[in-house]
Amino acid sequence: MSVNQDLHQNTPSRQILLVDDDIVLHALLQEYLTAHDYRIHSLLNGEEIDVFCQSSPPDLVLLDIMLPGKDGLHWLGWIKKHHPHLPVMLLSAKKSADERLAGLEVGADDYLTKPFHPKELLIRIQNIIRHTPNKPSNNLITIGDNLFDPLHEKLERDNTVIKLTTQETCLLQFFYQNAGQILTRDAISHALSGNEHLPLNRSIDMTINRLRKKLGDDANDPKHLHTIWRKGYRLILDA
Repeated sequence: MSVNQDLHQNTPSRQILLVDDDIVLHALLQEYLTAHDYRIHSLLNGEEIDVFCQSSPPDLVLLDIMLPGKDGLHWLGWIKKHHPHLPVMLLSAKKSADERLAGLEVGADDYLTKPFHPKELLIRIQNIIRHTPNKPSNNLITIGDNLFDPLHEKLERDNTVIKLTTQETCLLQFFYQNAGQILTRDAISHALSGNEHLPLNRSIDMTINRLRKKLGDDANDPKHLHTIWRKGYRLILDA
């Protein structure tokens, strides 16, 4: 069941989906967040999340854990399986460390305990969105001899289609958005997951090595994805 769709007639840059059965909270957050230029859509349970994400993908989901029917952890798992790029902040009246850890293990990008100050929520939203790569678009991107299609997670070169994984697509999209700049491992890790200093540096290296192969780069003398010793990586579009 949907409530209070879109209070603004203008189109702000960011859209948030709020899933919570507390109607009072819906009204408060609608007023506060729309005043800060966010477009808010509301659901009272998780049953319409799949339809909403397919028809109008949000930039962030605020998801209560204690929902009627299937709980928020169930829907968090569904979102992370079907929309891995979509950040989710869990909301909960429970303060136990076990529940917070369970949510983070399933893939939550943040966890906020009720009651909370609206400004704290706003700051957390801004932090998550700031470190989230832009949603893939329909635009095709030229990288040397390659045509990069983020929406369909693929490269095309010499009439050959080269499939990309979701992680490879996100990483190449992030490099493209920062083409020519040196990106550290921490910056890459933070952008892709919202966490710095993840124990996944080797995973990043391996993903970059796979991307080099798929871009047609020579591992010993890459044209596009350069390693900058002791600093990070840089994407060169025209080489």
